[in-house]
Amino acid sequence: MDTDAELTGARDLAIDACGRIAEFWGFTRTMGRAFGLLYLSRDPLPQSEIQKRLGISAGSASMTLSALGRWGVVHKVWVRGQRREHYQAETDFWKMISGVLNERERREIGAAVEVVGRAETTARAAQAELDKPGAPRRAKADADFVVERVARLGDICRLGETMLDMLLGQLTLDVGRFRHVLKVPAPPEDTAAQPPDAAQPHRRRR
Repeated sequence: MDTDAELTGARDLAIDACGRIAEFWGFTRTMGRAFGLLYLSRDPLPQSEIQKRLGISAGSASMTLSALGRWGVVHKVWVRGQRREHYQAETDFWKMISGVLNERERREIGAAVEVVGRAETTARAAQAELDKPGAPRRAKADADFVVERVARLGDICRLGETMLDMLLGQLTLDVGRFRHVLKVPAPPEDTAAQPPDAAQPHRRRR
């Protein structure tokens, strides 16, 4: 049995799965595959190695790693005896998920609440004008309908915002029950890879 080939095949399948999941979340497949590659690597990898293994250009590798770094999904580390920057994956999945929800989904739903609020204000102004004597009954009925529907849409948006707040707030309290799933146990002490700034614990290998 060729165990090396089987392990390589298993890694390739898992890396492709990460690419699919990333696309589902609205990121690029390359971002997902780069994370998967680093997540399944025992040691930090330099950009050139990531580029080679994924079959992407240097520019694509650089942009992908920069984007993953901004989202806190991948961290730069220093490797003793190496001058090039190396990268390793964040292994605390709840930290990654909550970061995306907090930065992206909260921003989007907040924008939706604001826009729907302006729509409701505009619709109510039109409704008030049509409440005056002599206004066409059909136009008044249309205004009442639009106000009712827009107000309901606003309620849904605010409910979504509240549910997101509850998710990010409450699950952080109860997530200990799932910590064994969401976070990989710390590996044995390895001094070969060191973070660039020891004062930033979130960059330490987890």
